Amino acid sequence: MSEAINELQQRYEKLKGQAVLDEGAEALIADLFAEVERLQASNLTLRKTILKTSSKESRMSTKLRDALYE
Repeated sequence: MSEAINELQQRYEKLKGQAVLDEGAEALIADLFAEVERLQASNLTLRKTILKTSSKESRMSTKLRDALYE
């Protein structure tokens, strides 16, 4: 995912060099990139939390689980 963000930032820098953007547009785009990076970090944290939670679930043997469900 960060590769996609890096590619977008490079494209933005290239376009910024070719065209003149007003300060408001540049500030908005910078804020959007910052928000994307924050959300990406949050997403990664949530994924790690979910993986930890799912790995701590009860690990019954399949024989025991099958016997309990019968």
